[in-house]
Amino acid sequence: MSIILIIALLLHQPSTSTAAIAESIFSVIITDEPPYCTMPLTTSLQREEVEVAYSSDDHESLPVTPLVPLLDIESAVEIPKDVADGYIILLSGGSLSARMIKEKKLNKGKKTKVGKSTAASLIDESAVDFAFAALTDGNVIEAVFGVESNGGLKRSKNTSEFAYNAARNAKQAIMDASIPTESVKKLAVETYIRLFEIIIGFHLDLENIGFITWCVKHQKVEISAIKEIHQAFVALNEVIASSI
Repeated sequence: MSIILIIALLLHQPSTSTAAIAESIFSVIITDEPPYCTMPLTTSLQREEVEVAYSSDDHESLPVTPLVPLLDIESAVEIPKDVADGYIILLSGGSLSARMIKEKKLNKGKKTKVGKSTAASLIDESAVDFAFAALTDGNVIEAVFGVESNGGLKRSKNTSEFAYNAARNAKQAIMDASIPTESVKKLAVETYIRLFEIIIGFHLDLENIGFITWCVKHQKVEISAIKEIHQAFVALNEVIASSI
Protein backbone atom coordinates (compact mmCIF):
# COMPACT_ATOMS: atom_id res chain seq x y z
CA MET A 1 0.00 0.00 0.00
CA SER A 2 1.32 3.44 -0.87
CA ILE A 3 2.49 6.06 1.65
CA ILE A 4 -0.19 8.50 0.38
CA LEU A 5 -2.94 6.02 1.27
CA ILE A 6 -1.52 5.55 4.77
CA ILE A 7 -1.38 9.35 5.35
CA ALA A 8 -4.95 9.74 4.09
CA LEU A 9 -6.10 7.05 6.48
CA LEU A 10 -4.42 8.82 9.41
CA LEU A 11 -5.94 12.22 8.50
CA HIS A 12 -9.45 10.90 8.18
CA GLN A 13 -9.35 9.05 11.52
CA PRO A 14 -8.06 11.65 14.05
CA SER A 15 -9.93 10.11 16.99
CA THR A 16 -8.96 6.55 16.29
CA SER A 17 -6.32 4.87 18.39
CA THR A 18 -2.95 3.94 16.93
CA ALA A 19 -3.70 0.23 17.36
CA ALA A 20 -6.96 0.52 15.45
CA ILE A 21 -5.28 2.41 12.61
CA ALA A 22 -2.54 -0.19 12.45
CA GLU A 23 -5.16 -2.93 12.28
CA SER A 24 -6.93 -1.14 9.41
CA ILE A 25 -3.69 -0.68 7.47
CA PHE A 26 -2.73 -4.33 7.99
CA SER A 27 -6.12 -5.51 6.70
CA VAL A 28 -5.65 -3.51 3.49
CA ILE A 29 -2.09 -4.76 2.99
CA ILE A 30 -2.92 -8.46 3.26
CA THR A 31 -5.83 -8.16 0.83
CA ASP A 32 -3.92 -6.03 -1.66
CA GLU A 33 -2.38 -8.74 -3.85
CA PRO A 34 0.36 -7.61 -6.23
CA PRO A 35 -0.75 -7.78 -9.86
CA TYR A 36 2.26 -9.81 -10.92
CA CYS A 37 1.07 -12.83 -8.89
CA THR A 38 -1.65 -13.58 -11.41
CA MET A 39 0.36 -13.04 -14.57
CA PRO A 40 0.52 -16.29 -16.61
CA LEU A 41 3.61 -17.48 -18.43
CA THR A 42 3.43 -16.32 -22.05
CA THR A 43 5.58 -19.03 -23.61
CA SER A 44 3.52 -21.42 -25.75
CA LEU A 45 4.79 -24.61 -27.39
CA GLN A 46 2.20 -26.01 -29.76
CA ARG A 47 2.93 -29.55 -30.84
CA GLU A 48 1.31 -29.67 -34.28
CA GLU A 49 2.32 -26.21 -35.48
CA VAL A 50 5.72 -26.36 -33.75
CA GLU A 51 5.32 -22.68 -32.90
CA VAL A 52 7.36 -20.79 -30.35
CA ALA A 53 6.30 -17.63 -28.56
CA TYR A 54 9.42 -15.51 -28.91
CA SER A 55 10.22 -12.42 -26.92
CA SER A 56 9.90 -9.02 -28.58
CA ASP A 57 13.67 -8.98 -29.21
CA ASP A 58 13.40 -12.08 -31.40
CA HIS A 59 10.50 -11.10 -33.63
CA GLU A 60 12.70 -11.10 -36.70
CA SER A 61 13.40 -14.85 -36.46
CA LEU A 62 9.92 -16.35 -36.28
CA PRO A 63 9.94 -19.93 -37.66
CA VAL A 64 8.03 -20.97 -40.75
CA THR A 65 6.15 -24.28 -40.65
CA PRO A 66 7.75 -26.56 -43.29
CA LEU A 67 5.68 -28.30 -45.97
CA VAL A 68 6.96 -31.68 -44.76
CA PRO A 69 7.96 -31.63 -41.08
CA LEU A 70 11.34 -33.31 -40.60
CA LEU A 71 10.92 -33.71 -36.83
CA ASP A 72 8.60 -32.99 -33.96
CA ILE A 73 10.53 -30.51 -31.81
CA GLU A 74 8.66 -31.28 -28.62
CA SER A 75 9.45 -34.98 -28.97
CA ALA A 76 13.04 -34.28 -29.99
CA VAL A 77 13.95 -32.26 -26.90
CA GLU A 78 12.52 -35.02 -24.73
CA ILE A 79 15.03 -37.56 -26.10
CA PRO A 80 17.29 -38.59 -23.18
CA LYS A 81 20.90 -37.45 -23.35
CA ASP A 82 22.21 -41.03 -23.50
CA VAL A 83 19.97 -41.85 -26.46
CA ALA A 84 20.98 -38.66 -28.28
CA ASP A 85 24.61 -39.59 -27.58
CA GLY A 86 24.14 -42.94 -29.32
CA TYR A 87 22.58 -41.32 -32.37
CA ILE A 88 25.25 -38.63 -32.70
CA ILE A 89 28.02 -41.24 -32.46
CA LEU A 90 26.25 -43.28 -35.14
CA LEU A 91 25.77 -40.38 -37.55
CA SER A 92 29.21 -38.84 -37.03
CA GLY A 93 31.06 -42.14 -37.21
CA GLY A 94 32.35 -41.64 -33.67
CA SER A 95 33.76 -38.18 -34.38
CA LEU A 96 31.42 -36.52 -31.88
CA SER A 97 29.89 -37.62 -28.59
CA ALA A 98 28.24 -36.21 -25.47
CA ARG A 99 31.55 -36.51 -23.62
CA MET A 100 33.29 -34.35 -26.22
CA ILE A 101 30.51 -31.77 -26.13
CA LYS A 102 30.68 -31.63 -22.34
CA GLU A 103 34.45 -31.16 -22.42
CA LYS A 104 34.06 -28.31 -24.87
CA LYS A 105 31.46 -26.77 -22.57
CA LEU A 106 33.78 -26.99 -19.58
CA ASN A 107 36.65 -25.48 -21.55
CA LYS A 108 34.54 -22.53 -22.59
CA GLY A 109 33.05 -22.13 -19.13
CA LYS A 110 29.63 -21.13 -20.42
CA LYS A 111 26.45 -22.50 -21.98
CA THR A 112 26.87 -25.30 -24.49
CA LYS A 113 26.53 -23.98 -28.00
CA VAL A 114 28.42 -25.87 -30.69
CA GLY A 115 29.26 -23.85 -33.77
CA LYS A 116 27.26 -24.28 -36.95
CA SER A 117 30.27 -25.55 -38.89
CA THR A 118 31.09 -28.33 -36.41
CA ALA A 119 28.88 -30.98 -38.01
CA ALA A 120 30.15 -30.20 -41.50
CA SER A 121 33.77 -30.65 -40.41
CA LEU A 122 33.08 -34.05 -38.85
CA ILE A 123 31.60 -35.96 -41.73
CA ASP A 124 34.00 -37.95 -43.89
CA GLU A 125 32.77 -38.24 -47.46
CA SER A 126 33.08 -42.03 -47.35
CA ALA A 127 30.87 -42.20 -44.27
CA VAL A 128 28.03 -40.08 -45.65
CA ASP A 129 26.25 -42.97 -47.34
CA PHE A 130 26.29 -45.06 -44.18
CA ALA A 131 25.01 -42.20 -42.03
CA PHE A 132 22.35 -41.33 -44.61
CA ALA A 133 21.17 -44.95 -44.59
CA ALA A 134 20.85 -44.72 -40.82
CA LEU A 135 18.48 -41.80 -41.36
CA THR A 136 16.36 -43.23 -44.14
CA ASP A 137 16.47 -46.96 -43.35
CA GLY A 138 17.07 -46.91 -39.59
CA ASN A 139 15.00 -45.49 -36.75
CA VAL A 140 16.81 -42.18 -36.16
CA ILE A 141 14.05 -40.07 -37.65
CA GLU A 142 11.39 -42.11 -35.88
CA ALA A 143 13.05 -41.11 -32.60
CA VAL A 144 12.75 -37.38 -33.29
CA PHE A 145 9.03 -37.83 -33.93
CA GLY A 146 8.55 -39.67 -30.65
CA VAL A 147 7.87 -43.01 -32.33
CA GLU A 148 8.34 -46.02 -30.06
CA SER A 149 9.27 -49.27 -31.79
CA ASN A 150 8.98 -52.94 -30.93
CA GLY A 151 12.25 -53.73 -32.63
CA GLY A 152 13.23 -52.69 -36.14
CA LEU A 153 10.72 -50.31 -37.65
CA LYS A 154 7.58 -51.84 -36.17
CA ARG A 155 5.38 -49.30 -34.47
CA SER A 156 4.62 -49.75 -30.78
CA LYS A 157 0.98 -49.61 -29.68
CA ASN A 158 2.00 -46.60 -27.54
CA THR A 159 2.91 -44.57 -30.63
CA SER A 160 0.27 -42.55 -32.45
CA GLU A 161 -0.37 -43.31 -36.07
CA PHE A 162 0.10 -39.61 -36.83
CA ALA A 163 3.68 -39.61 -35.50
CA TYR A 164 4.49 -42.88 -37.26
CA ASN A 165 3.22 -41.62 -40.62
CA ALA A 166 4.91 -38.23 -40.16
CA ALA A 167 8.26 -39.98 -39.66
CA ARG A 168 7.73 -42.10 -42.77
CA ASN A 169 6.81 -39.01 -44.81
CA ALA A 170 9.93 -37.18 -43.62
CA LYS A 171 12.18 -40.10 -44.58
CA GLN A 172 10.54 -40.39 -47.99
CA ALA A 173 10.87 -36.65 -48.63
CA ILE A 174 14.58 -36.73 -47.77
CA MET A 175 15.18 -39.75 -50.01
CA ASP A 176 13.28 -38.16 -52.91
CA ALA A 177 15.25 -34.91 -52.59
CA SER A 178 18.57 -36.80 -52.59
CA ILE A 179 17.94 -38.52 -55.93
CA PRO A 180 18.52 -35.51 -58.21
CA THR A 181 20.97 -33.82 -55.84
CA GLU A 182 23.58 -36.02 -54.17
CA SER A 183 24.69 -33.23 -51.83
CA VAL A 184 21.34 -33.51 -50.01
CA LYS A 185 22.64 -36.65 -48.31
CA LYS A 186 25.47 -34.77 -46.64
CA LEU A 187 23.23 -31.86 -45.74
CA ALA A 188 20.68 -34.20 -44.14
CA VAL A 189 23.32 -36.01 -42.09
CA GLU A 190 24.88 -32.73 -40.94
CA THR A 191 21.45 -31.36 -39.98
CA TYR A 192 20.54 -34.31 -37.77
CA ILE A 193 24.01 -34.34 -36.20
CA ARG A 194 23.45 -30.69 -35.35
CA LEU A 195 20.05 -31.60 -33.90
CA PHE A 196 21.56 -34.13 -31.51
CA GLU A 197 24.31 -31.67 -30.59
CA ILE A 198 21.62 -29.22 -29.52
CA ILE A 199 19.68 -31.87 -27.61
CA ILE A 200 22.79 -32.97 -25.71
CA GLY A 201 23.73 -29.36 -25.00
CA PHE A 202 20.19 -28.74 -23.77
CA HIS A 203 20.45 -31.57 -21.24
CA LEU A 204 23.90 -30.46 -20.10
CA ASP A 205 22.59 -26.95 -19.47
CA LEU A 206 19.65 -28.34 -17.48
CA GLU A 207 22.07 -30.24 -15.25
CA ASN A 208 23.57 -26.91 -14.16
CA ILE A 209 20.27 -25.33 -13.11
CA GLY A 210 19.61 -25.09 -9.38
CA PHE A 211 16.38 -26.29 -7.79
CA ILE A 212 15.23 -22.81 -6.76
CA THR A 213 15.62 -21.25 -10.22
CA TRP A 214 14.50 -24.34 -12.17
CA CYS A 215 11.13 -23.01 -13.38
CA VAL A 216 12.45 -19.77 -14.85
CA LYS A 217 15.77 -21.00 -16.21
CA HIS A 218 14.42 -24.29 -17.57
CA GLN A 219 11.99 -22.33 -19.72
CA LYS A 220 14.74 -20.04 -21.06
CA VAL A 221 17.06 -22.96 -21.85
CA GLU A 222 14.27 -24.84 -23.63
CA ILE A 223 13.25 -21.85 -25.75
CA SER A 224 16.89 -21.27 -26.70
CA ALA A 225 17.29 -24.92 -27.75
CA ILE A 226 14.10 -24.83 -29.82
CA LYS A 227 15.23 -21.70 -31.64
CA GLU A 228 18.57 -23.34 -32.41
CA ILE A 229 16.78 -26.40 -33.79
CA HIS A 230 14.60 -24.26 -36.05
CA GLN A 231 17.74 -22.54 -37.35
CA ALA A 232 19.55 -25.85 -37.87
CA PHE A 233 16.78 -27.13 -40.18
CA VAL A 234 16.37 -24.02 -42.33
CA ALA A 235 18.64 -25.19 -45.18
CA LEU A 236 17.29 -28.75 -45.30
CA ASN A 237 13.69 -27.54 -45.16
CA GLU A 238 14.34 -25.27 -48.13
CA VAL A 239 15.88 -28.10 -50.16
CA ILE A 240 12.97 -30.43 -49.37
CA ALA A 241 10.41 -27.73 -50.24
CA SER A 242 12.07 -27.05 -53.60
CA SER A 243 12.06 -30.75 -54.51
CA ILE A 244 8.34 -31.27 -53.91
